[in-house]
Amino acid sequence: LCHTAPPSPIDPSITNLRKEKSRNAARSRRGKENFEFFELAKMLPLPGAITSQLDKASVIRLTISYLHMRTFASQGDPPWSPLLEGDSNCNKVRRSSHSLATDMFEQHLGAHLLQSLDGFVFVVSQEGRFLYISETVSIYLGLSQVELTGSSVFDYIHPADHVEMAERLGIRPHLRAEAGCHTAPESASSSASTSSLAGTPEPAPSSPHSPADDPPDRGFFIRMKSTLTKRGLHVKSSGYKVIHVTGRIRCRPALVPGSTRSVRRPMGLVALAHTLPPSTLNEVRMESQMFVFRVNMDLQVTYCENR
Repeated sequence: LCHTAPPSPIDPSITNLRKEKSRNAARSRRGKENFEFFELAKMLPLPGAITSQLDKASVIRLTISYLHMRTFASQGDPPWSPLLEGDSNCNKVRRSSHSLATDMFEQHLGAHLLQSLDGFVFVVSQEGRFLYISETVSIYLGLSQVELTGSSVFDYIHPADHVEMAERLGIRPHLRAEAGCHTAPESASSSASTSSLAGTPEPAPSSPHSPADDPPDRGFFIRMKSTLTKRGLHVKSSGYKVIHVTGRIRCRPALVPGSTRSVRRPMGLVALAHTLPPSTLNEVRMESQMFVFRVNMDLQVTYCENR
């Protein structure tokens, strides 16, 4: 019979050394990963005060949206890139002939235009995601630009308006669930009952139409989430505001497979949104045969005009 000696116990100091090496390796990997995310965040077209506060998921979401937006701008018809409109040196010559004050104004021209608009601008992809939304959305809805960019538009509009938005974007019915569009009437009614603005009027439904036969111009009404009260104060529960959306479907030219014929493929919606103020008692026209009275929650009259 052969007898094998039992294995000698591992020295605790060796075990602690291995654990320490493993922790150091993990710490080094996290440090390198955080550095790469930090460098990626600095490349985003956002102020440093915002990018320094972003988590990793937000950095990835905003980066993907920014890359999609570059494709949206360059491949659409007409292209938005100024370098594609002529020689790359013509822009430099034109800029050098202007005064410093004019150059500074043109540098911030986009911000001036956004501040002068009575609303906010947004770009939604064909899949229903915000590729861009102006920072002025916080003035009208109380939502942040960073929060909305890259998110699904269906997460921020009333469930009863999902089909309306999907039709305007040209999303086919079998792809709407994947885009986040909910068509179940029970979900719409339950969400509507929990809205803090229960009296918000429902926009009139539009007739179904084929996006391929429609002109590119769009004009419709939807209800979007808002964290603002009438006085402009932030509240915890989100209500809805009626938004008038006017815009245009942006397309790109594409060749039909096996043919030289060119068609226009929709890429998404470029739109300007105006918020409609909710009606109040002060805006109701009082006729001579009307009078005002007030009741409490028990329907007891607490005030009535003398007439």
